Amino acid sequence: MELRHLRYFVAVAQELNFSRTAGRLYTSQPSLSEQIRNLELEIGFPLLIRTRRKVELTSAGVVFLEEAQQILKEVEVAMTRAAKAASQARESITLGFVPAAEVRIFPSVLPVFRASYPEVDIDLCSLTSEEQEVALSRGEIELGSMRGPVRAANFRSEVVLVEPFWIYLPLGHPLALVDCVSPADLDSLPAINIDPGYGRSIHDALAHYLSHHGVTVGHIYPSSNPLMSINLVAAGLGYTLLPAYAENFMPRDVISRPLSGDLPMSELLMVSPSDASASAPSTHHLLKLIRELGSPAVVC
Repeated sequence: MELRHLRYFVAVAQELNFSRTAGRLYTSQPSLSEQIRNLELEIGFPLLIRTRRKVELTSAGVVFLEEAQQILKEVEVAMTRAAKAASQARESITLGFVPAAEVRIFPSVLPVFRASYPEVDIDLCSLTSEEQEVALSRGEIELGSMRGPVRAANFRSEVVLVEPFWIYLPLGHPLALVDCVSPADLDSLPAINIDPGYGRSIHDALAHYLSHHGVTVGHIYPSSNPLMSINLVAAGLGYTLLPAYAENFMPRDVISRPLSGDLPMSELLMVSPSDASASAPSTHHLLKLIRELGSPAVVC
């Protein structure tokens, strides 16, 4: 069995259409069909049900798809790590991050670090907090800037940034006229909140703030990330609560206001493996700069 067989099968399983898949893979449809048939012959059972009208996965195909995707991911990781090991000419630090670090930490820290270690490359990986935990455990990144809580016991974490949540509103919203929005102002208004699968701490902060102050939500629109939340606010669907860093990417038709009451705060953590002695001096220096130069809290 060859990796291309797995890649072809995964692509067909995602599209459930041989014609579209062939175009996506820059191959002919007959050749693609033959590769899938060869794979099925080799493993000894059908993976797909083909008719003139549709393509479906068999029950075995559903299981095989999950395993094939995992194999391809592991191959990508192996290639990345091997390439890093093969390239001994330059040292590199792979750093996972969430948007707050990109806005509040990197602009002040990375130029200073580059001046001290011009020979060290910084590889940046935009990952959710949960994805960073997995990447750290696999050795795919050396440092992670993420939201808590950190579940793994073999990591050490420290708070490098604390900032308040602000409320983001469509331009022209009545609450734009007030200097600081109170919880009572939000009663019965529609809200936008991030899927907990992307950002549990941000999702829970809004839910806790509203619950703590007895605010009734008119309707909650789900969002998959902070930028989508801002875009839904711009579309006039409602307000959202996000850490203050989100001001850096809000469009003209969105405004922000501070909140009153029991103000929710957002913590950004810098996470690394517990065995700090195994880290290179450049990694220690980067952590030191993040502690010293990381943006301070922005208080209402």
